[in-house]
Amino acid sequence: MPGWFWVTLWSVLVAAALVGALLLGSWLWRLVKELMAELERAEEAHAPGLIRLDQALNPASSSDSGGEDDDDAHLPSMFADDLTTHYARLGALREAGRDRAAARRERHRVTWERWRRFNDPVNGRGFGDDRV
Repeated sequence: MPGWFWVTLWSVLVAAALVGALLLGSWLWRLVKELMAELERAEEAHAPGLIRLDQALNPASSSDSGGEDDDDAHLPSMFADDLTTHYARLGALREAGRDRAAARRERHRVTWERWRRFNDPVNGRGFGDDRV
């Protein structure tokens, strides 16, 4: 095939890729703009509830003027509890897990022992033995 065919083919492919990229980019841009508008509407709709929630969680800051603070020192922290409380709970959860694992191993052992006796043709009932 002549060289101009390949040049034309690749030019068309590159142009199509550019058009596709532009269409995809504009679609994504409109999608992001719609998402941001929806998030702003949701924020406006839920702002009173969020303010009440903030006041309930931070009673010390409810006496403030309600202005925006740059520091988050007044916000509650999930790590505010003493670490020994968390370590005690973690220890209790681990102990409960070990107990469940031990019970599971015991059930497994009993089940396998029962199957071993059932399938033992010499000392157990064996296959085809109708004795109960």
